[in-house]
Amino acid sequence: MKKVLVTGANGMLASNLIDELLRKDYNVVGMLRRRSSYRGVVSDRLELFEGDFKNPAHLDKALEGCSGIFHVAAITDQSILRYEDYEAVNTTPVSTLIDVAIKRGVKRILYVSTANTIGNGTWDNPATEITPWNAPLTHSLYARSKAAAEHIFRSYSDRIETVIANPTFMIGRFGSSAGSNQIFDMAHAITFCPTGGKNFIDVEEAARGIVMAYERGKNGENYLICGENLSFKEFYKRLPKVAVIILVPTFLMVFFGYIGNLLRMVGVRVAFSLTNMKILCMPDAYVGEKANRELGFTPNPLKLCR
Repeated sequence: MKKVLVTGANGMLASNLIDELLRKDYNVVGMLRRRSSYRGVVSDRLELFEGDFKNPAHLDKALEGCSGIFHVAAITDQSILRYEDYEAVNTTPVSTLIDVAIKRGVKRILYVSTANTIGNGTWDNPATEITPWNAPLTHSLYARSKAAAEHIFRSYSDRIETVIANPTFMIGRFGSSAGSNQIFDMAHAITFCPTGGKNFIDVEEAARGIVMAYERGKNGENYLICGENLSFKEFYKRLPKVAVIILVPTFLMVFFGYIGNLLRMVGVRVAFSLTNMKILCMPDAYVGEKANRELGFTPNPLKLCR
């Protein structure tokens, strides 16, 4: 049977990827630091391997018998203050991971990046894979670290098959209030929300699209894995507990962003930086025509449930 390694196995996306891979008859090694942190499905075809993907010895052992890798592990916390802290996990170890994979005879790597390494579109003109990367996304420390990792992966495409998946904003199963599912906790009878929006995708659908990218994607190419473009107002309208929605003006969001920057300058970790506030005020809209055309991926409707 096909055997693959999934890094960051305790995360929301990786847990759903493991389930999708098991349903498609893969044998899976899920790499994570603590087995007790795993929240996903169990199977006799799943081995949970305790280790650190940044450690070449751990990685070499985990890759025994594997023909492919889904590299999902990353720091996504938006409150981190320094680019170097993102870089140390999201970027720098990538070359070592690929080198170990090549020595182990791994045939193919799927790298999970983010849609925010691609320029954002508008509601009327959603972004595609060729949309130029632009501000404020280019100022995001997290997005910068993922874009740098994409560059490294592409540089190896003549030595090992590499495919990059760029999922949009994922919500759903196996998520927690500390991650993207916190958007549900912000819903109340009276809900305040920014003027922008996101391309939302159910994480189970994202996992399905990413596995299709691994199986059918072209070497060196990247694929937006998209769902539905919705403003935050439209998103919250679909939640039954929300009765009244009040839009927070952009100038007020920017004001809080400046406060966040001042706090970050004195070492206080907050997520509401000026860059993040500006991102929340833009459409951040995408379309997955390439994934549909080359992979055959069309997402099912958004379920909007935890």
